[in-house]
Amino acid sequence: MNVIQIPHVYRPSLGGVENYVHRLNRSLETRGHDTATITTDVSLANTDSPLDPQANVAYCDTDFTVFRNPFSLDLHRRVERSTADLYHLHNLEFFSTVEAVHALPADAPSVLTVHGFRPSPDSFLQRALTGLYHPVAAYVLDHVDRTIVLGATEKDALVDAFDVDPSTVDVVPNGIHPEEFEVTRERVVAFNRRYGLDPETPTILFVGRMVPLKRPHLLVDALAEYLPDRDLDAVIVGTGSGEYERNVRERADDRVHFLANLPFDELKAAYHASDLFTQLSGAEGLPTVVLEAMHAELPVVATSVGALPDVLSHRENGWLLDAAPEVGDVAEAIRFYLDRPDERRRVGVRNRELVYDRYDWSHVADDIVSTYARALD
Repeated sequence: MNVIQIPHVYRPSLGGVENYVHRLNRSLETRGHDTATITTDVSLANTDSPLDPQANVAYCDTDFTVFRNPFSLDLHRRVERSTADLYHLHNLEFFSTVEAVHALPADAPSVLTVHGFRPSPDSFLQRALTGLYHPVAAYVLDHVDRTIVLGATEKDALVDAFDVDPSTVDVVPNGIHPEEFEVTRERVVAFNRRYGLDPETPTILFVGRMVPLKRPHLLVDALAEYLPDRDLDAVIVGTGSGEYERNVRERADDRVHFLANLPFDELKAAYHASDLFTQLSGAEGLPTVVLEAMHAELPVVATSVGALPDVLSHRENGWLLDAAPEVGDVAEAIRFYLDRPDERRRVGVRNRELVYDRYDWSHVADDIVSTYARALD
């Protein structure tokens, strides 16, 4: 089988969709299938990325972008000229998906993965744009053979919003290769030494882009306003740009360490050097950073967005916050686990077992291939 994937960005760009597409390409190739990827040259924008441009990938010229959403006539032309047994598209809201659906060869089998569906955006502008885009998204859903969502909650929201036939929607969670995230004790010690972290001091970890949607400011403000005298460290791993990132850095005290573009070995060490993980985004699907943290035996403080309520049970796997929590709510969850090291350890062990049981990528890839078979039938 020859599969072409079409995400709006791909490696060397860093992010959840990029990692998902990369893992799937490798899994398909291991199973004897041919793969190719058509994406935009926005993928190449982060010149500090530790990753290199990938082989067998068409990085198409971008004509313009709107809110990090690239539009590329070059991508449309390449899809139109391509041949494949199946096309795998990614996300409803990107121009690349709409262009691909319009350009697909007649009767070409296609699958769409929705990496996060937000039926009720936060701002008036976002709600207005979502309303205008609704018929376009409905057009996409009507023209793909099958849709993958990352959790049952996401499926219910999608079906309700677009009146999609539930039998065409498959729930397939995200996943990781657990063995890839093992790390030696020596590397963790070296990580702590390099970044000035005391292993006896509790460390809170945040991994994500430094942008308003990911809300790292909630962690910074929770520490500064509600936990100013607690002995702790916080590590924020991610890049950003502009006024928002500058503002977050200015609000942080000297307990907060900002790191960016970490090599993979150091990212793994960051998880294992930490005691608690925070995921505070206003919109997600099922971010692998949460699964990576769970594998490292960390409790997770997370917002109830996307498929996270399908993965995390409150107080079983961490602390589930409202989708739009107050700073004090974030501080309460952090304080709870800082005060209970034995509870942190119990939850962490439970989380690691859950990742191996349900979120091993090898099982996820099998389920995606099963969806392909249904699309081809």
